[in-house]
Amino acid sequence: MRGLVTAFIAGALVVGAVQQVPAPAADRGGVNRAAFPVGYELSVPGAMPQPGLRVALGKEPVTARTDAAPKAGVNPGPNMRMGRLYMHTPELEACAAALVPSKHHNLVITAAHCLHAGGGGKEKYYKDFTFVPGHRKGQTPPYGVFAGKQPMVNYAYATKGDLRYDYGFLILQPGKDGRQAGEVVGENDFMVNAPFVASRTLWSYLYHDSPAECFGQTRPFLFPPESRIQVDCRFEPTSSGGPWYDGYDAATQKGTVNGVISGPPDRNAPSILSPYFDDFTWLLYKESDNDG
Repeated sequence: MRGLVTAFIAGALVVGAVQQVPAPAADRGGVNRAAFPVGYELSVPGAMPQPGLRVALGKEPVTARTDAAPKAGVNPGPNMRMGRLYMHTPELEACAAALVPSKHHNLVITAAHCLHAGGGGKEKYYKDFTFVPGHRKGQTPPYGVFAGKQPMVNYAYATKGDLRYDYGFLILQPGKDGRQAGEVVGENDFMVNAPFVASRTLWSYLYHDSPAECFGQTRPFLFPPESRIQVDCRFEPTSSGGPWYDGYDAATQKGTVNGVISGPPDRNAPSILSPYFDDFTWLLYKESDNDG
């Protein structure tokens, strides 16, 4: 647990106090390939995403609406496309993750520090990942348990622990019945290059595995190239990886993921941070989907 708290406040040790800055232009159009983190392999072909690009790979699986009912006697959390993420590491207790669109319906997004120790290369990926969608304390997994198959984080985070890239993707294995998590509960949409200032709904878990929700208006954390955003919500260390939604609909339990809980700027800050999802995020997302 101490390790996670340290990871949460690491950004403050590097960048100093929070500064209020005017909102920059609503989009960050285009991409400067020379600015990509050193060593990042641009292995995903095709054009870069456009500002405000939303990704939704077709309709939800036909089985999602009828088969997403939880097991008898189980009271699932209020967001079935978000879940608890467990991993094998002496430092982290648990995180949160959310399903995003993928060809095989088996991809979740979370914070990079929930997948990798940071600052040490590929050998520092954690192991034994388990994703439980719709999890709630004291309840049998309502929609099943899905083991992690392959985690992926940005090179800048893996080698330097750079919290501007504190996001990552985890490819999941099918559940015991052979179906993927996205086939059981459906998937959220996904967005990159969104405005810096926008309304968002944050979902994650508190210490006792209680699902928690917060609403807020995002704003830049520091001047570019800091490239993080913040919102006035408070969460706990085990909330890492919880999704930031654009247009979250409580009735359908679905929204467009446009951020993940990374940590507070400092121990006593009333706000929480997320990396800004841009072209770097898009490339890692596409690579993760292609590898799935």
